[in-house]
Order: sequence, then structure tokens, then C-alpha cells
Amino acid sequence: MKISVIMPLYNTRAYVVEAIDSILAQTRPADEIIVVDDGSTDGGSELLAGYGSRVCVIRQAHAGGATALNTGIAQATGDTIAFLDADDLWARDKLERQQSILLANEALDGVFGLVQQFDERGAGISCEPQRGVSRIGLLIRCAAFDRFGLFDASMRVVEFVPWYARASVLGLMTEMLDHVVAYRRIHASNSGIVRRDQQQHQSLIGLEKALDLRRQRRAAGSPVLPSAGRLPSED
Repeated sequence: MKISVIMPLYNTRAYVVEAIDSILAQTRPADEIIVVDDGSTDGGSELLAGYGSRVCVIRQAHAGGATALNTGIAQATGDTIAFLDADDLWARDKLERQQSILLANEALDGVFGLVQQFDERGAGISCEPQRGVSRIGLLIRCAAFDRFGLFDASMRVVEFVPWYARASVLGLMTEMLDHVVAYRRIHASNSGIVRRDQQQHQSLIGLEKALDLRRQRRAAGSPVLPSAGRLPSED
């Protein structure tokens, strides 16, 4: 099994090196790391030059997270994909644990794990790991994107909620690993903070489309599988 890691990067210079280091520290090393610089203006991608061939950096004009992720998927050569945002971190055994589950069960499209939030500012947040499905806690087979499509590039501030909702209706099979695999950093520039209203609006649009698809499939007599886990979360 070959694992490709995709990291969208947009103006998170302060955190990207730590994020890359958490990928390189994996007990099961990633086979390739692809960073898609989505038109950053803070020079974050320039910090990655020191990693040499270990990190492939693709630069594009600013088009939003979905387009950046799709660019990375198109470039990836692995048969599985993991995602990490440039301001978040992975647990050292994330890939090793999740790979073992996919190898043991060919019917699964992907494996999620728990995500723990942390706040460098000292503000109070929940100490309980989140069980809701999250892109940074996922290892997924590339074939899933062939079956269910790529992320919706028309949604500039949210991508995983609509994709997961649609894929679940179409038969996405996942499992939740009861182990913390990723750490979401809470900071003032989180898109979930500065673009909360936009994210909620686009998430609702995506969920409504998935519900419409579910109704259409039921009316046509097509199978509709229940969603695995709670609603996904964006940064």
C-alpha cells in the first residue's frame, strides 16, 4: 500500500513546518507529501525548500480549499490518501494504525480516527477527543474519489462536509478508529472562526444536495446506505 499525503496551504506560515514535521515523524512513513500552495501571500511555501525532494510543492492561484485538494489528488500516485491542514498535527502512529485496518478489510473505503483540539492561547476548549468524522483524521483509498467524485470546487470555504454527505448516500464504507490520530489547532485565523457563517451556509447547501440525492435514489429503488458517524467537521 502506497500512501500519499495532501496538504492544502494558504497563509499559515507560522504553523506549516510543524505540520510537515508531524508527517515526517510517522512510524509508518508516508510515501509522498504533496503541498498545494493555494495562492499564499505570506511566503509559507518558501519554508519548505529545506525539505528537498521529501516534499513536493505545487503552487496555484488562490481558488479555495476544494480546488487545492483536487489538485493534490490529481497529482497523487498512492493508492491511499491522507490529508493534513497546514496548521494541524498528526499523532505519530496515525498512518500505521489506519493502514493496518484497510489492509485487513478490503471492503472499507476509509478509516477515521479521533481528533483532539488544542489551543496555544490557553483558551478553554473541550478536552474530549471528537468522534465526528474529520478530513484530517482520515485515511482513504484513492478509488473512493473515482467512485464518488472529487470535492465541489464551487464551494470556496467548505469542502469535506458536502463530499462526505454525498459519498455516504452513494455507499461510502468507513470505520472509526477509537484512537486519537490528529490534533486540530485552535487559533484566531481558523477558517471555522473567521468564516463561520460562510461555512455553515455552504455546509447546509451540501447537506441539502445529499438529502435530495437520497430521495432520488430511494424513489428509483437504488440502495442508500446509512451514514457512518456524525456530521463531518471543517477547520
